[in-house]
Amino acid sequence: MQNDLLQPGLHGAFVADGFDALPAAARPPRSGDKLAGLRIAVKDVFDISGLRTGSGNLAWRDEQPVAARTALAVRALLEEGAQWIGKTVTDELTYSLAGVNAHYGTPVNPADPARIPGGSSSGSVVAVAAEHADIALGTDCGGSVRLPASYCGVWGMRPTHGRIAADGCLTLAHSFDTVGWFARDARRLADVFEVLARSIVMERDEPFGPHVPRNLLACVDAPVLARFEASLPALGDAVTFVEPKASLADWAQAFRVLQAAEIAQRYGAWAHEHAASFGPDVGARFAMSRTITREQVADAQRVRIEAIRTMADALPQGTYWLVPTVPGIAPRADASAEAVDHARTRSQQMLCVAGLAGLPQVSMPWTSFEGAPVGLSLIGARGSDEGVLRAARAVHEAMR
Repeated sequence: MQNDLLQPGLHGAFVADGFDALPAAARPPRSGDKLAGLRIAVKDVFDISGLRTGSGNLAWRDEQPVAARTALAVRALLEEGAQWIGKTVTDELTYSLAGVNAHYGTPVNPADPARIPGGSSSGSVVAVAAEHADIALGTDCGGSVRLPASYCGVWGMRPTHGRIAADGCLTLAHSFDTVGWFARDARRLADVFEVLARSIVMERDEPFGPHVPRNLLACVDAPVLARFEASLPALGDAVTFVEPKASLADWAQAFRVLQAAEIAQRYGAWAHEHAASFGPDVGARFAMSRTITREQVADAQRVRIEAIRTMADALPQGTYWLVPTVPGIAPRADASAEAVDHARTRSQQMLCVAGLAGLPQVSMPWTSFEGAPVGLSLIGARGSDEGVLRAARAVHEAMR
């Protein structure tokens, strides 16, 4: 079955029926040339007129009608001259951070084929990292753009929650999901933002003093931490270490509870009826989502409110947090399920900050260990997306 669903020779990144030429109904009139000549790949959660949206699960795909409209984000990029390459593999209904799919297989991480690419935007990140595409759309709920960007050594952005319209895009948990995207350089990452947000990332000579949160550093693998601290002098004397009053374990748990409750609200009944259609790991998460109680949700909401307040205080205008994106390099593809889940749990403690508070975050290429990449991230206040993009570019130039 797998060979029938995937295009050969393309790192397993693409869904076969979405790789072919874009249906005529999905080709919008061109209105600009900002992205002229750039090849675009699109995660198979975005509607494309004339195609089905499979979302990584065959039973789900079989029940979907052929899309009558193209998702707004995709249409906007095509209108600016982006050239369609194809739809990319996603973890089932996007409920994973591994990049492993029971139906389509695992897209091969071009940076280190022995390691997982990260999910759920695995196909999109691989398409960019392997240079099959110049830019690629994904989605980020719990880290599904930021983590794979780090694992595969490319740029990735999660914008402020709600900043980019998600019309025509399947979302996993509505109060967390954002449209996200990948590129191989900072300029292209910003170009996509400018098109989607109808904004301009203006070059400015503005003071920039990154803050390094010690509680997030406590999650990082020792070799990564040592190299990170050794790299900070490249930024001069402007770096400030901060100690926010936050329990990342509590924040991550609140995120998992609220995410699961929203997933059960939207997909619980369908997932229960089609339990046999899921791979074991994703199926177990859907089953877990149905066990969340109202009391757990109420407690988690209080934690989220406190997290929002904490981050609003921690990130005044022009302030950004600088940290490794995730604790370390990607797990090996042959790692045990327990090892992959352990990496996911630790990563969520770092990724939940932007997720809970709805903040913009950019992951940029940084370094590698054993040939496998690790990225750096900048996190900014709500609505500071343009500033985060500018600052990330400055940090990358200073620390590479």
